[in-house]
Amino acid sequence: MWYIGSMVKLLIIEDDLLLNEAYERKFDGIYELRFETDGERGLRAALSWEPDVILLDIFLPGRMSGLDVLTDLRKEKKFGKVPIFVVTNLPDAESKIMKLGASKCCMKTDVDLNSIAKDIEDLLEKTER
Repeated sequence: MWYIGSMVKLLIIEDDLLLNEAYERKFDGIYELRFETDGERGLRAALSWEPDVILLDIFLPGRMSGLDVLTDLRKEKKFGKVPIFVVTNLPDAESKIMKLGASKCCMKTDVDLNSIAKDIEDLLEKTER
């Protein structure tokens, strides 16, 4: 683990419940997990729970998209170095998402849980605590 003491907190903001079940099976016991299924609750959870890393979808129900969540979090000083990993179905959006402050962006169709797990580990290793 990348730092000693407490378990790394992973906030997953994703509305696909089947994908959330897969994330839970993959990451339970490795990270302290919290799931939110819309942008507004995801943003509130991030601000109050202060996760170490965020896994974020772009298409979310409600008034806030994942892009809105990403933009709002990057305005917060305490989230300046928190890795935000965007996994999306939005084609041709990677450069826009990276310009908004994502630490990593990939298409859902191009990844599997093992590559997501590796990417999260890599992001955490690069993050100064």
